[in-house]
Amino acid sequence: MRIAHCFALRSLLGARLTTRTFKAMGGGGSGKGGGNRGGGYSGKGKDVSSGGSRGKGKGKSSGGGEKPTDSPDFVVWRRGMRLDGSRLNVSYVVDDYVASGTFSRVFKVRRVTSDDSTADAESRGVRLIASASSDDAAEASQKRRWNKGAGSSSSTSSSGAEGQLLAAKVMRKHDTYIQYTSDGQKEGEMLQKVEQVQLDAGREVLTMRCLDSFETRDDAGREYWCLILEWLDASIFDLVKANGNRGLHLSMVRVMLEQLLQQLHVLQQQQITHTDIKHKNCCLVDGEHFMAPVGSGGRQTVILTQPLAKFIDYGNAVFESDKKVHPIHTKQFRAPEVLLNVAGGWGPPSDTWTVGVTAAFMISGQLIFNSHDPGELIRAQVAALGAFPETFLANARDNRARKAAEDAARRASVPQLSEWLGLSNASQESAEARCADLISRMLAPDPAMRISAEEALMHSFFKAAEPKIPARPDGVQVQQLSDISSRQGKGKASGK
Repeated sequence: MRIAHCFALRSLLGARLTTRTFKAMGGGGSGKGGGNRGGGYSGKGKDVSSGGSRGKGKGKSSGGGEKPTDSPDFVVWRRGMRLDGSRLNVSYVVDDYVASGTFSRVFKVRRVTSDDSTADAESRGVRLIASASSDDAAEASQKRRWNKGAGSSSSTSSSGAEGQLLAAKVMRKHDTYIQYTSDGQKEGEMLQKVEQVQLDAGREVLTMRCLDSFETRDDAGREYWCLILEWLDASIFDLVKANGNRGLHLSMVRVMLEQLLQQLHVLQQQQITHTDIKHKNCCLVDGEHFMAPVGSGGRQTVILTQPLAKFIDYGNAVFESDKKVHPIHTKQFRAPEVLLNVAGGWGPPSDTWTVGVTAAFMISGQLIFNSHDPGELIRAQVAALGAFPETFLANARDNRARKAAEDAARRASVPQLSEWLGLSNASQESAEARCADLISRMLAPDPAMRISAEEALMHSFFKAAEPKIPARPDGVQVQQLSDISSRQGKGKASGK
């Protein structure tokens, strides 16, 4: 339900897609709108950036009443506005609006050191909140695999670099919408805890970084909470769209799926469930790529020069000890235990399912379970995976969903997953067959039988390290994902 922090080059494909346009192109997804200021951004909000340098949110509510960001007074802003309140003796200057979600607005900001920024914040009555120290931030930055920030003109060696391009997620400190809640301070603390766990273990920090977390005010003087996040590039949804809504080269799937599973392993070790992993909430660190011919027909496909993807949008993430809401997940990614509302509820294995559905999207270019109707989702899952285990169905508390699963099982034949992925004709020892086997294990209907992230990382699909990433052909130039949008045309997409 919350905003996804995927920040990118302005308008990756010229604008936002309407649901009708996207479905006509063969895609899926349940997005409810996104700003036209961040091409890779994949949130669910509306554009508030028009009408000069001052922005106010305005939009229609849907379903469950008015969302917090539907208020025209939610985060009044202007270009050049300072977000003060950090204990790092810095301010963050707003360059531009990116997009809005249910609970927050996201802005492109640059970090500026100011001797009087703290004093200025205190003079305005802003309570300063503890955040990551400069030393911790610098150490974490050095452990990043890629230091090149998307949209920046040069690499940054430290998270504290003057003028560094960052993303600011601004929200109320506490908020509610339907059964969902927002706690900006808790979200920041969780991200920083996950990062610290990796640092304490002497490991590379793979998860999205939260560089600062503090209370601030908007241009009208209203109090909000602000998270300063690393700037990321386009989402996997955008990448597949840029590839012509076709599946990615299997080497890209292998490399990025392994990275996502490594991040998921960190979360599962901490008993954290993200609850909203999907193609739009997995973003690239860098969209630089080249086009290479693949297959017998020599079809051109996108090959990233530095394939690295990260989960974003931890707004609904919970520890096992936290109170849990029902349901969770974007509908097309919803796990069987959530659809069936099984006794015992959901937990970390549900994230393995959503990563599996995301991987299937990368492979096929389509959402394999593409419906908003729970019964249709159940029937599609049974068609893909076979009948659900009877012991699992016996714990279902949603009788209609259980009946749908039982009826589908009576009509089910051979599971269709490999065919839907386009991997059904692969030889037994091929990379394609190993990939299909891994996805089927990640999509085991019963969470008790579902492979964990740690187990998945030991799978032969990764151990064999095949197929290899294609080399850049001679004479072929590297480009950014926004270059593809220029060739495809900017006029075919409009606001979602």
